[in-house]
Amino acid sequence: MHVLTKTWMAGALATLMAATSAIPAGAMPLVAPQVQKSTDVETVQYRDRRGWYHGHRGYRHHRPGYRRHSDGWWYPMAAFGAGAIIGGAISGSRPAHAGLSSRHYQWCESRYRTYRASDNTYVPRAGVRAECRSPYY
Repeated sequence: MHVLTKTWMAGALATLMAATSAIPAGAMPLVAPQVQKSTDVETVQYRDRRGWYHGHRGYRHHRPGYRRHSDGWWYPMAAFGAGAIIGGAISGSRPAHAGLSSRHYQWCESRYRTYRASDNTYVPRAGVRAECRSPYY
């Protein structure tokens, strides 16, 4: 009886959806917008001022908190500091672990072909670098 009710409800829903998809929607009719032509055309002279719209050019004279760049313009110190921090983070490598004995390094190098002493890791079969844990660790 339960299966018959489910089948009957599914059939009723399918019939209802088929009937409503064939009936057009009672939406508001589209009205074409009226476009007004304007004769207020203004001629403008174009000047290519390099650096004005494509980035900050800096200031011509000294300002507090600004630094002179090699191009002769003054830029905020944060511009140089952010560049130094980002550049250092990109190029900086992690130092070797302090306090690890030379026997640990020898053990890891002899055991793993892909061992890298700079960060104490090797590449296992999974392909993701893992830390080397020797008996001398």
